[in-house]
Amino acid sequence: MSAPQATAAMWTCDRCGVSAGRMDGKRAALPENWATSAAGRFCLACRRERAGEEALESAASEPRDARVRRRRAAIVEFEVQRMPDHADNAIAKACGSSASVVAEARRRLGVAPPLPSTAKRRAMERGAASR
Repeated sequence: MSAPQATAAMWTCDRCGVSAGRMDGKRAALPENWATSAAGRFCLACRRERAGEEALESAASEPRDARVRRRRAAIVEFEVQRMPDHADNAIAKACGSSASVVAEARRRLGVAPPLPSTAKRRAMERGAASR
C-alpha cells in the first residue's frame, strides 16, 4: 500500500520562494510539476535550473562555450526524462531549444520518441501506401 499523499494549503519552492496553492485556501497535493527530494521542494523552473547547475559543476574547468552547451544539453535531457511521451517540438519549446536537439538527447538517453497520434499515423500510412 502506498503512503498517503501529503497536502498543504500552500506549497513554497525552497529555491526561489514561489508559492502555489488553491485560491479557496483548501489543502491540495503538491503541484504536478513540483518535486520533493532530500535537497528540498522545488518548482519546475528551479528543477530545470538545478539540472543545468549540476552539469556546470562537472564542467568548471571547461571553456565558457562548452559549459553553456553542457548546461543546455542537461536541461533538454531533464525535460526528455520528465516528459518522454511528449513530442520533440513540445519539449523543445519548453526548453527554448530545437526539435533536432531534443531528438539527439533522446538518442543519448536511449528514450524512444512517442508514437504519433492516431490521426497522424493514419495520414502517414496513407501517404506511404500511395507511393
